[in-house]
Amino acid sequence: MVSTGKKIGYGVGGVVIVAGAAWALLATTSNKDSTQKAVSVGSFKGDYKNPKGPIKNGTLTVSYPGTASSPISFAGYTEFGQWVGAQSQLGPAGQNTLFYVDEDGKIVNSGPAKVTIDKDAKTATITIRKNLKWSDGKDVVAQDVLFSLETLATNKVAAGNFTESYTSIKGLADYQNGKAKSISGIKLDDGENGKTLTVSYNSLPAAIDWADGLPAYALPYHDLKDVSSKNLATSEKVTKHPLSFGPFKVESVSSDSTVKYVRNNDYWGKKPILKSLTFYVNADDTKLENDLSKQKFDIVLDTPSPLWKKGNTPVLSKYDNDRGYAATGNYDAGYWELYFNLGHFNQKKSENVQDRNTPLQDVNVRKAVGFAQNVGDVTKKYGNGLRIPIDTLVSKSESKKSFYNKDVKGYQQKSSGDVKKSDSLLEKSGYKKDSSGYYAKDGKRLSLVYLARSGRTTSEAEAKAYIEAWKQAGIEVKLYQDKLVDPSTWQSIVLDGNNNNWDITDGGWSEGTIPTFDQLWAKSAQYNFGHVVSSELTKNLRETQNAKSDKELAKNIKQFQNLVVDDQAYTIPTYTNIKVQLINGRVTGWTTASVNDLYAKLGVSQDKPVTSGDPRK
Repeated sequence: MVSTGKKIGYGVGGVVIVAGAAWALLATTSNKDSTQKAVSVGSFKGDYKNPKGPIKNGTLTVSYPGTASSPISFAGYTEFGQWVGAQSQLGPAGQNTLFYVDEDGKIVNSGPAKVTIDKDAKTATITIRKNLKWSDGKDVVAQDVLFSLETLATNKVAAGNFTESYTSIKGLADYQNGKAKSISGIKLDDGENGKTLTVSYNSLPAAIDWADGLPAYALPYHDLKDVSSKNLATSEKVTKHPLSFGPFKVESVSSDSTVKYVRNNDYWGKKPILKSLTFYVNADDTKLENDLSKQKFDIVLDTPSPLWKKGNTPVLSKYDNDRGYAATGNYDAGYWELYFNLGHFNQKKSENVQDRNTPLQDVNVRKAVGFAQNVGDVTKKYGNGLRIPIDTLVSKSESKKSFYNKDVKGYQQKSSGDVKKSDSLLEKSGYKKDSSGYYAKDGKRLSLVYLARSGRTTSEAEAKAYIEAWKQAGIEVKLYQDKLVDPSTWQSIVLDGNNNNWDITDGGWSEGTIPTFDQLWAKSAQYNFGHVVSSELTKNLRETQNAKSDKELAKNIKQFQNLVVDDQAYTIPTYTNIKVQLINGRVTGWTTASVNDLYAKLGVSQDKPVTSGDPRK
């Protein structure tokens, strides 16, 4: 799926791997399947090659495990999917994205639509395939692309996926602010029902070749036009009966967000191998071992790390190339981080304000908290070898090597934390330890509230381990209301933007095809959970959007990492994950490599699942 530079959070609705954190799914795909290679990660191979060919009209079951008590509601279009579980389940339908991209994330003109960029005229012309149709047989047209952009700009739910780079489009800001009834920079060249539209920019987004700032999605205007904006995200036309121009279409959606897909006969590409597949989103992770023992799922997309092992006792790791399953793995293109609550979100002005009266306004205090945190020890104890401490906010994936700043030092050099550095920073800011061993200043103890989430079996133990490490560094940290909060509650608190009852929380984000950060850090960004606002940051984000070359773009992204991590510690990068997939031996075509419309290429080699042995042998 192509990224528009935005990040989609995951786990808030109950995805177990992040237990309520946020992390995105906008993955790179390529039209050059023959050149794609699956990369091994640790002991895990990147693909599973079934020597048998697929049977005709097979069926497949896919699971995205989660917390059953906090189900992710189905969002039938990318615009309304806020968290990765909701995004993952759209994979078979193609996620209503218009463009294919290469292994570096740049657009290639071989997908549902192509684009021509005129840098002198500051325009982008999008041409939709003549044979691109919605699953009800209606043509995908220029009005659908415009409707998607208008929805992202104004719909309350979809606005969470709006990126600042769109405001480079002429007239978009005026339309978004209600000063204009239309976006002046969008021209439907051959009318609403035509296949071409031209987008005019005040200045071309620097990463437009990666689709940043480019309308990259389509919504079926003919089907949704009569639904009011306030009801659109919850309309049954979105949650029960969405349309698709991908290889599969939705046949049914159950109350627990189990989605059955069937072959889309109006798909423009090669006919899918499978007849149908069932996608179990947020399938109860506590039942996963039992479900696997009965071969309920052909594919488990993201095995929860707390369930991989319990101490030295294998749990899901029993299915690591055994009992009918092959294990594959890949690095998550993203990161976990520790947020600091520094302000609030002004709803009337739609902007963040960094004005909270808190010791965390002191950069030395923020750095001290980061250095004192024992991330390495916690990941070793509870990550089962599937978590890796990190230093910065860009992944080490091959496609991001131009943007990764290897010079960022971060805070994870010592597994147990660095108390000496933490002490030095606090003392530099005038803090001294009181009789209880906690730091205080002007008679007031440095005491912080930690908004930690439930969801993983180890969530409470991990939170307490961090709190104990901070205690050893003289920083008092208490749990929000003396307990962990469930993922849904966490989501409502951090998105409220005006809750001053917490100081720190942890979450994560995944990259798009290019790691731009305006959706998370701009003054107007709803996902700026820390409400960070600074002239330096604003300047960097603006210069990133206005970069004149790929080299300048990469330079600015590297400077961003240095600014928010090492220089100002606006956030503390903590760790990333190794994603492990369990693939039944009957599955054909599975790979972790970036491939367009992967689900169209999957198949099964027999009617019933493989029940024993190592499928790789």
